[in-house]
Amino acid sequence: MLTFTEELLLLLGDEEGLFLPVKEHAFECALAGAILMDLAFAFRIDTDLQALVVTDPVPTGNPMLDRVLEKISARTDVTDAPAWIRVLATEDAALIREQALDSLVDRRILKRQHNRFLGIFRSVSYPTLDEAPLQAVKSRIEDVVSDEIPDPRDVALISLVDACQILPDLFPEWEAKQTASRLELLRRMDLIGRELTGAISEIQDQIIRAARAQAARFKKSLLTLALVASAAVIATVLMPGIGVPDRYGPSLPAQLWFDGTWKQFSGYLLLALSVAGLMIAIALKKQLLAWISGSHRWRLSHLVLGIACVFVLFMHTGFRLGDNLNAALMATYLTVLLSGALTGVVVGGAPHFRQISLSRVFAARRILIWVHALALCPLPALLIVHILSVYLY
Repeated sequence: MLTFTEELLLLLGDEEGLFLPVKEHAFECALAGAILMDLAFAFRIDTDLQALVVTDPVPTGNPMLDRVLEKISARTDVTDAPAWIRVLATEDAALIREQALDSLVDRRILKRQHNRFLGIFRSVSYPTLDEAPLQAVKSRIEDVVSDEIPDPRDVALISLVDACQILPDLFPEWEAKQTASRLELLRRMDLIGRELTGAISEIQDQIIRAARAQAARFKKSLLTLALVASAAVIATVLMPGIGVPDRYGPSLPAQLWFDGTWKQFSGYLLLALSVAGLMIAIALKKQLLAWISGSHRWRLSHLVLGIACVFVLFMHTGFRLGDNLNAALMATYLTVLLSGALTGVVVGGAPHFRQISLSRVFAARRILIWVHALALCPLPALLIVHILSVYLY
């Protein structure tokens, strides 16, 4: 029998052996909850409002579950289910994922395939070899959402899937309101609580709470950085350009904005930061970077690089927007930076836009991403012309 973690990974896989993007960074918490649910169903742990305790330390025979069981038995500083979900999501999510994928590969359900993108980035995909286990898991979820009386284990599985918010991706034909009402009814029925003395129900609730708390922290950081980036770009446009000094000398303005060596240094530094930001964006889009306990940090790093680009741009130009092709280059580059920053504002500020429907927020996000991508297209050509003009004229 597959573990909850293995079933969840099967559901997240796509046709190319990659994984569906999990919203609000809930997957780490879902992985932690899946491990605890498996241990609860194996009657190894129990939980109440105060503590999560080991009721039977005998190994289950599954290396992934037994490692976590041993960890719970050994640590005394972590007591309740919410704390264990946070600990496992932070410290063990990547290892839990890899162990589950190894198990699926060993059973020949998935195949491990190594890829290389642009000759730089290495990635691993997991195409499906045996469709039967995935179809069986999907069939169980469909039965839970239907009017059938569900098995407690299937209710636990759909709670994990619901925590990851991937039901619309797995079953796009389902009506959202009808599905939500069925899930709410299952929660009120408390089938699992009666089956396992409340342990699973407590873990289910804590998965949702932990995922929301983690998402809130990320969005707060995202919104803060995005607002800083937006303000910096707007300041670059509105601030008056620093004029040419009356005479050249050792002054800071003369060195920063009119000395050839410093201009080259700041220009190539700006180019390096821009390329780094582009590489991170491509790697995230192609799932070439760690997406367990990592993708949100890379997204924040992408924004930090954008803020650094604005600062170096100030060092390079002194708020002067340029003329002709230089003005076109400046306008295009600032459009890229501003659209990216505003996308961060929309995503990070979504919880605060209570007066605006989610569909409008998503529409604004899509438009800004398209502007961000389209503005990138002419940038290489304008940059090449700019560099050639500096060296040739």
